[in-house]
Amino acid sequence: MGWTSLLPEIGIIVAIALLAVGLHFILQSRTKYEVLRKHNDVAGYLFSAVGTIFAVVLGFLVIIVWQKFDGAVGNAQVEVAAVSDLYRDVAAYPQAEREPIRRELHEYMDTVAAVEWPAMAAGKEPTASVRVLELIAYNVDRFKPASLVEQDAQDKSMDQVQRLLDARRLRIHQNEPSVPPILWFALVVGAGAVIGFAFMFGVENRTSQLLMTGVLAIVIGLLFVVIYEFDSPFSGAVGVPLDGWLALHERLTQIH
Repeated sequence: MGWTSLLPEIGIIVAIALLAVGLHFILQSRTKYEVLRKHNDVAGYLFSAVGTIFAVVLGFLVIIVWQKFDGAVGNAQVEVAAVSDLYRDVAAYPQAEREPIRRELHEYMDTVAAVEWPAMAAGKEPTASVRVLELIAYNVDRFKPASLVEQDAQDKSMDQVQRLLDARRLRIHQNEPSVPPILWFALVVGAGAVIGFAFMFGVENRTSQLLMTGVLAIVIGLLFVVIYEFDSPFSGAVGVPLDGWLALHERLTQIH
């Protein structure tokens, strides 16, 4: 994913900013600034109150979705690490029990990278790796250790399987949107109110006022894009990368 993926969002932001400036220009052309200037004190008070509430809610959401995205990146690395550690922990297993588990781990990596990541990018729930993950857990659990070394290896392997299961479950949960439609509606209404109140000020230099209106619309639009992109951590221009899985696959092919 790159900046080109943001072009549609940038186009929408520019269009909204131009619409806001255009509506403000129409209002300016039909209303003398002296008339609006009489209400600057009242408009300023309301603008401050509404703007503060909107800014707090908007800032809070930006923090929430950023933490969600950062958590998704960290959890992806935990899942990669669990596969890597499990691959090494089963080294103490006899070859007949070790090799099937390692083949299944390779299949799990391939499935996650080639099937589940694209599915999550499309907003779908990934299910392709469930079968192979259950098979890995079954083969680790059914192993009968014949020595303390093998027992220790099995204990560690079972811990890694549980870690892998938890990381995958959390990955699926993180792919679900955390900003409900009603909240998006409230944000849109709040943005309209803030920009609308900006129209109510009477300023002698109307060109600079139009510029300020455009900048305000652009800033709000950019924060909307940030919320939208970070709320979908596996899709969009800032999607969680596959680099960890690709690097792990390359490393594990060198281990025998």
